[in-house]
Amino acid sequence: MPQQDYRIMMTGKQGSIMRSTNQQPAHSRMGPGQPVRQPVRQYVSSLLAGLALLFGAMAAQAHELRPAIMDIGFSQDQSDRQPDRLSISVTFSGEAFLAGLDLSSITDTDDSDQSAAYDALRELSPDALARKVEAEFDRLTGLVTLSLGGTPVGLDLKTVTVESVADLRLARDTVLVLDAPAPTESQLVTVAWDPALGGLLIRQSGRGSDPAYTDFLMGGGVSTGFALSTEIVPTIWEVVIKYIHSGIIHIVPAGLDHILFVIGLLAYGLSGRHLVFQVSLFTAAHTLTLGMASVGLIVVSGDIVEPLIALSIAWIGIENIRRKSDRFHPSRAVVVFAFGLLHGLGFASVLSDFGLPAGAFVLGLLSFNVGVEIGQLIIVVPIFLILKAMKPRKDSFRRRFQWPVSAIISGIGLFWVAERTGLLGM
Repeated sequence: MPQQDYRIMMTGKQGSIMRSTNQQPAHSRMGPGQPVRQPVRQYVSSLLAGLALLFGAMAAQAHELRPAIMDIGFSQDQSDRQPDRLSISVTFSGEAFLAGLDLSSITDTDDSDQSAAYDALRELSPDALARKVEAEFDRLTGLVTLSLGGTPVGLDLKTVTVESVADLRLARDTVLVLDAPAPTESQLVTVAWDPALGGLLIRQSGRGSDPAYTDFLMGGGVSTGFALSTEIVPTIWEVVIKYIHSGIIHIVPAGLDHILFVIGLLAYGLSGRHLVFQVSLFTAAHTLTLGMASVGLIVVSGDIVEPLIALSIAWIGIENIRRKSDRFHPSRAVVVFAFGLLHGLGFASVLSDFGLPAGAFVLGLLSFNVGVEIGQLIIVVPIFLILKAMKPRKDSFRRRFQWPVSAIISGIGLFWVAERTGLLGM
């Protein structure tokens, strides 16, 4: 599975646009029969200003912080029934490690004092970067510890592979293949991951492993002990907490594309009834495709899904700006539902990294979906309550919130469409 398509993304730069004037808006002085051209002019100026302020955030794909992934299991090279070696694959940011970034204290590489070093490493070829990582492997082993029964064991480096990307503005993964002694039947495996390396998702893989096992160290730390070749069945409460948490962090702070989409739904108008209806449609749609994709009924390439998700963000913003009346048009419901189906495929791809427990598949799926909804509400509810408390007039709401916010959203969405389809690398 190409994990790089659907890894969790975190960017920290945001911008806002505010414009004040002491003059009465031109369109408010027009008579009932005069055409209103101000929305077009407002859209264009807001879009350009938004792009200028947020271009750094949009271009931060190469600066995004994503958790590392460790797949651990018995070595497939052993022919006997009791293999005595472990094979460990670690996917992480080689550039961030070499530059000495402390990923526990930043959400974007540009926020670090070592950002220039990180950018310079981004310019290296995959082979050149791989050689540098190999040369610094001893330093890396000081940040990562594998213990068997509480006793640290040595890690041997087998290979270093750096992903080749056509557009250096996109983040790339470095994959280490490590070798280590295997535990006895009575020994539990623990992984200590330095917080400076960011988050870590631990999975079991290979012969004798438990494919349902995952452990997520959001800010580094030490994993709970786990046994290989022995399936550990989590309690119902552990499943619920784990997958609700996973759903929340996929939205806040990780899901910038989904955050922009729900803010686009909020920017449609001041009607709470319309907002609830849109969010309900979006929820029903992404729940449907999330479930179908999780059981394998729908399989769509990330090369198709990701650009379409970006297009949905742009479309929602443009629709908000073109809105001419307070009436909720049926076509909006169709659009929101259709785009919800797309976002469900994006949620499913993230969930596939974590896996679902075989004995609690439905519970894990529902818990993840609940977490996604909580994440969306964390974004939407405070903004909506603030807007209602301010009691803006309709024309003020459109000029100061709906138009500029929707322009920024659509601008970012269009940028992502070009980026995810490879147009920017042509």
